[in-house]
Amino acid sequence: MQLSKSFLSKLSKAYYGYMEVLFNNHITINSVLNLDTSTFVHIVTSLESGLKGLDTGISTQCASAIDSLAAFYFNNITAGDNPPSPAALNLARHIGELPSLFPQILKSLFEIIIFEDAGNQWSLSRPILSLIMISEQMFSDLRAQILASQPIDQQQRLSQCFDKLMTDVTRSLEPKNRDRFTQNLTTFRHDFRAK
Repeated sequence: MQLSKSFLSKLSKAYYGYMEVLFNNHITINSVLNLDTSTFVHIVTSLESGLKGLDTGISTQCASAIDSLAAFYFNNITAGDNPPSPAALNLARHIGELPSLFPQILKSLFEIIIFEDAGNQWSLSRPILSLIMISEQMFSDLRAQILASQPIDQQQRLSQCFDKLMTDVTRSLEPKNRDRFTQNLTTFRHDFRAK
């Protein structure tokens, strides 16, 4: 039995819509964090795949879900002062078992911002900041990787673009800080693409 493209499109939209609601509104009681690591990684990897799809609506939903996950990690593990909740401990365990998960998603987001004409740049900026806040080292490593992949004569200019990206951005996920980062990311994208 072959499924129609229309049916698959509706199914994808329903799945990613459900994931967005699940990660945005129910993460602290989220059974996704209680799953085994391979299942958890499969779900999060599906969100990364949705980011790369041609459907802007699905990409936006995936960005929102990833942002909720990364913000939860930042607020409860990276910057958390209180003992972590069971949900936070589960998330830390998952990431500990696959430490490349967040760096891979951050790389995918930067590739979309830099090399594609995404119509949902604002939405994509949200998880980028949350992931950068989780680990400055992760961002520094990705920056070096992106710069090394560019022509030598472009690297200094691109390095300056990266320097400006974090101008006046503090280590928080407050709305004003997110907006400042989004503005910087728009400038970064424009300057990075300028030849």
